[in-house]
Amino acid sequence: MIKNFKLISGGTITSPLGFTAAALAAGIKQSGKPDLALIFSEVPAVAAGVFTTNQFRAAPVIVSQKQLKSGLFCQAIISNAGNANCGTGKQGLRDAWAMVNETAKVLGIDPGYVLVTSTGSIGQYLPVKKILPAIRQLSFKLSKDGGRLAARAIMTTDTRPKEIAVKVGGCTVAGVAKGSGMIHPNLATMHAFITTDVIISRALLQTFLKRAVDNSFNMTTVDQCQSTNDCVFALANGQSNIKLQTSKSKNKFYGALEEVCVYLAKEIARDGEGATQLIEVRVSGARNESEARIAARAIAGSDLLKCAVYGRDHNTGRILAAAGATSAKLDQDRMKADMKFGRRETLVTCDLGVGRAKAVAWGCDLTEGYIKINAEYHT
Repeated sequence: MIKNFKLISGGTITSPLGFTAAALAAGIKQSGKPDLALIFSEVPAVAAGVFTTNQFRAAPVIVSQKQLKSGLFCQAIISNAGNANCGTGKQGLRDAWAMVNETAKVLGIDPGYVLVTSTGSIGQYLPVKKILPAIRQLSFKLSKDGGRLAARAIMTTDTRPKEIAVKVGGCTVAGVAKGSGMIHPNLATMHAFITTDVIISRALLQTFLKRAVDNSFNMTTVDQCQSTNDCVFALANGQSNIKLQTSKSKNKFYGALEEVCVYLAKEIARDGEGATQLIEVRVSGARNESEARIAARAIAGSDLLKCAVYGRDHNTGRILAAAGATSAKLDQDRMKADMKFGRRETLVTCDLGVGRAKAVAWGCDLTEGYIKINAEYHT
């Protein structure tokens, strides 16, 4: 799966030097499963972030955007599942800030060094009376072993955790993500957190993160429903003492970052609600990269194609129609499309016949399971 970098067996978000994590059940989820996670850097880390462009943004998105805009560093991410704290007005903002301030207090750090995320049902107030005492408990549980439980605590309808860590040039890049439904990022319900112990400037980390997100999470769709809470954070604490001093080292680090993001994005699509197949769409022959991306995302998001994949119906007309409905330039006489079914993955190809640009997108099939999960989401 990871071709160009050394995969760390059993790697988690705490694999880079100087990072710890913890998680517990605060009583937010009705299931009683872990629902509150804390990721901590022992020293202030350079921080970057990419957020949903949905106009109806959740309170934690608003708060974390302000935190990153006003400061260069972050030392903690506090994240809850089971409640999105979205559509909650001024009370929601107060609750998000309360999570930030309590986290800073119990850790003894600057409140400006805390990012906050929430995921779950929209339109319900956070049970802050449960969350704030639980944050204090989390501070005592922080450890290198806490990454695996944290990956589970941020899950909602996910069927499994999504985490990875790789070694690159003496430093480590690790990532964790949640997401299964309401996935159609444009930052960017999806969260991804990246940690690394490399020394890097804020400007370069932000540039690299945005590019990696565009080539990974932003090329992923499960149901074409953009979340109100999407966010991707990257923290670099420099504890490896490895500096990116040459173009070669920068390119290699970026390659690792993108590969981590692509792996997580594919895992989100693979774990799409009710899904039985990961769909990889490869578009070629486009006039430019932008049009290749437009066509790839449209094909990956086509309900008709997703149903065809579920039924293993070799219906290339679904591919051609989806591409043709976009603004991407194409040549009807030179277009080619195909579908190759595997046991758990389907490869969809489409040559637009007008150029040399290409792009890749990921999605999943559409099954009865998706309808059942979302018909019963609250009940």
